[in-house]
Amino acid sequence: MKRIAFCLAVISCFAVVVSGPALAGDDPGRAYGLRVGFGLDPDQFVVGIQTDLGSVYKNIRFVPSIDAGFGDNITSFGLNGDFKMFLPMPKSEAAIYVLAGPTAEFYSFDGETDTEVGLYLGGGVRMGFSDKGWYNLEARVGIGDIPEFRLLLGILFGGR
Repeated sequence: MKRIAFCLAVISCFAVVVSGPALAGDDPGRAYGLRVGFGLDPDQFVVGIQTDLGSVYKNIRFVPSIDAGFGDNITSFGLNGDFKMFLPMPKSEAAIYVLAGPTAEFYSFDGETDTEVGLYLGGGVRMGFSDKGWYNLEARVGIGDIPEFRLLLGILFGGR
């Protein structure tokens, strides 16, 4: 049963995130991209995909992502439903943001699997590049049985 739930969660989140390119063409506020970084507890190299699905209220945006972590004899997959509140910087395209959102982490280690649910809190900075998209650098702290800390550098195409 856990395997079926895991597959359904991965497929549905993947569909939402991968639909980013199509959605970005319809709405100038939407974007999609990649991210890379590291995590602590477990100590892992992290890669992922992210999409900005647009504003849900004023300067709060829904930005789901999927992350995969490798290292510490564990493979992890995280499905994140982040809400980011952007605070524009005066006379600049850059903005700082705070984030909060639920996450489901799926772990595989020593032939066994485990699923945990938690909450990420964090913040970051978003900077534009040319007229194509955004760079973002964020730090996130996990609450619950999920990775304690992640530092991620990402690139988003669209949304400008």
